[in-house]
Amino acid sequence: MTRILLQLAGLFSALSLSAFGGGKVVLPSMHQAAVGQYHWMTSQQFVDLFSISMAAPGPSMMVVTLVGLKACMPYGTVAAILGALVATLAMFVPSSVLVYFAGNWWDHWKESPWRHAVMDAIMPISTGLILAATWIISKTSIHSVPTAILGVVALLLMLFTKINPVLMMAAAGAISWVFLS
Repeated sequence: MTRILLQLAGLFSALSLSAFGGGKVVLPSMHQAAVGQYHWMTSQQFVDLFSISMAAPGPSMMVVTLVGLKACMPYGTVAAILGALVATLAMFVPSSVLVYFAGNWWDHWKESPWRHAVMDAIMPISTGLILAATWIISKTSIHSVPTAILGVVALLLMLFTKINPVLMMAAAGAISWVFLS
């Protein structure tokens, strides 16, 4: 179990420091590590954990806590809670410390063309990483024509209305339960 806790700490510390543009940009790397590298879960389980984390109140990156929980679950409840704690701290502490110290330094360059060039470069990279995360979640969860229709409808509702995503998830769950089970 110590090995898994160290893997969780290493993985999420690295992801924490590379999450420019928000936590969702590291979802592809998190998925690859949790599913492909360490085999803590299947791709479907990862998508399920991500869905639960998005429906739960709190930060959108609660998936980190659930991945840590799932990775250590085979070792018992106490180990699973410890895994969740290690993953959560590893994801949020390094980037918080970096932002604290880098924020003051960054403000000194407020009018620098270099700063504006860096910001202009980070924006499309972050967008691409978010699209990659969307692709990973989509290709795992959209596996038939009805689920593709639900996905397109959800996308259109998100783009053109202000419906709460939790309500859409509840409606999709009800539709799935009635028509797809």
